[in-house]
Amino acid sequence: MQSEMQSQAGAIRSSTGQNADRLVHIREEIVYLNTIGKRFVAAFDRFQVHRALLAALQEIYSFTACCILLKGPPNQLFIIPSYPLSTPLLEAMIHRITSAAHVMDFPHIDEKQLAATAYLDAPDELAQPRARKGDSGETVGSCLNIPLTVESHIIGLLSLFDEQPGAFDTNLLQLTAMIADYAAIALENVRLRERENALWRQAELERQRLELVIRSMAEGLLITDAEGAVTSLNQSARHMLGQANVHFQLNIPLHELAKENAVPWLERLADTAQEALQGKTVTNQELFIGEGDETVPLTLHVSAAPLYAADDVTSPPIGIVAVLNDVTSMKQVERLKDEFVSVVSHELRTPLTAIKGYTQHLVRRVERRLRKLRGTPPQLNPLPTPEPPESYDLRSLNIIQSQTEHLERLVNDLLDLSQLQWGQLQLQYEEFYLTDLLNEYVRTIQDSAEQHTLYLDIQTRDTRIIADRKRIGQVIGNILDNAIKYSPMEERLLYACKDSKGSSW
Repeated sequence: MQSEMQSQAGAIRSSTGQNADRLVHIREEIVYLNTIGKRFVAAFDRFQVHRALLAALQEIYSFTACCILLKGPPNQLFIIPSYPLSTPLLEAMIHRITSAAHVMDFPHIDEKQLAATAYLDAPDELAQPRARKGDSGETVGSCLNIPLTVESHIIGLLSLFDEQPGAFDTNLLQLTAMIADYAAIALENVRLRERENALWRQAELERQRLELVIRSMAEGLLITDAEGAVTSLNQSARHMLGQANVHFQLNIPLHELAKENAVPWLERLADTAQEALQGKTVTNQELFIGEGDETVPLTLHVSAAPLYAADDVTSPPIGIVAVLNDVTSMKQVERLKDEFVSVVSHELRTPLTAIKGYTQHLVRRVERRLRKLRGTPPQLNPLPTPEPPESYDLRSLNIIQSQTEHLERLVNDLLDLSQLQWGQLQLQYEEFYLTDLLNEYVRTIQDSAEQHTLYLDIQTRDTRIIADRKRIGQVIGNILDNAIKYSPMEERLLYACKDSKGSSW
């Protein structure tokens, strides 16, 4: 009985000892895997991952080279040798890798191209050279291929090579696969990090390029937020707005700045920004900046458009972008041109007035002579009386007078255009009959239109209107001149005046 109890106690102690040994073994595996995991987590680039992988594998294997093939495009092969490898051995390794990749459904791999682009990474602190026996450095003795997978997706291939046969223990395949999984996750994280860094670098380059373009623009650029407060403006905009001696502050709504500074142009700019914030595109709004007594004040053309978030035009704008163009020099040129036209027109009026006056004087003299000739009793002569030369002189003088009046109208048109551009044209309204004005201009233009016969057809009775007689006369004169100019082959030109929607024209 005592012997049986001792036997049971020994069995219990043996079982307890085995369990303890198993727990110690499991604890050691957990510590080992935890150490490996920390190495891979700490790796910040693919070469750090290579070193962590090599360190983990060298604790359980002795091998000639460790190779990592990452699926592309393009495919990337990294070879980590423990010592310098011969060319035949490298070719044999690459052939084995290509064959294994084909089995794992990799995209087509050109063996020669893969050999030409392979990268040899030889970390000196991890390499453990071994003495080679005989001529075994020319062939592959042992090979172990393990897929690198992340979430059941193969991203690459891990290959271990050794010159000696049977170098890799099959009992360690599960542990090796776990190390490969650690490496796959670390390599995928590195790839994502590299892609993210590349995108950030590209975005930064684009930002710097855009900032350089905006800074170099001759036009002023102004950006506001949804409240109409200026958040950004380039150097040109600062220079343009700085000439107005206004304390321009960022992140303050334009309407508040306009109230603080009490300048009309700033209020106009705020209204333009508010209109763009409502989803409208505003173009070429004029802002007159500067002192009121300046001949040509600082003038800006403002164009503004709403700014949407990520092309979402259905949502309210998150701000506006406005472009400022300094057109002061162009306005100065236009002012000089208008002044030149005004001066020339006034200078032309003086000789035209003299020509017109002397022509009228000569017309009256010729008309008096013709009246005297027509009042003389006719002589008894069977032959027809020739037309006196004064009649030809009278027609010539009428043509001169008509052309002088036409030239005078052109000069007046130039002056009116200059006044119209600067908003200084004033109209003199009066009551008159349109038919009288039409008859007057038709008779005047008929004198110079020798190749045409002008007819006036009045189809309305009451042609009394209230308008500026001089301006309406300019319109009629232009219409008659254009009809003659663009109808060179017509002998008869008919002008009609009739009712149109209740108005006499």
